[in-house]
Amino acid sequence: MEFMMEIGTIKAVHIYTHRRLYVTAELELNLKGVKYIFGGHDVLLSGMNGGESADPPFLGRFLFRCMQICRVDNWDQLKSSKVLVEIQHGKVVAIADITGNNWFNPTAEFEAMGQEKEQRYSSRTS
Repeated sequence: MEFMMEIGTIKAVHIYTHRRLYVTAELELNLKGVKYIFGGHDVLLSGMNGGESADPPFLGRFLFRCMQICRVDNWDQLKSSKVLVEIQHGKVVAIADITGNNWFNPTAEFEAMGQEKEQRYSSRTS
């Protein structure tokens, strides 16, 4: 099955260093007894050694959007939240609130943030 949507439960939340140079975050999800990861170093990394001042704030955006989807004010409160999960080719690509009205696809949002940064930079140098 290439594409599916399921309701899952956030079992754990992690913020950790990757290769001692980057910071990343992920949600550990349980969908019908199967563990999935949303986020992590394949999706987002802070800049090397904390990043440059011009780096898009991917880590902050990831944390904020996950909390926004689950309607919580604290990262620790995400645990046990229910989310609607979109899985493509065995990987979680997006989460939403249970109603499916508020979706977060970090790859798409971060690509847009990167393009916006490039446009701002190129307009300053032209």
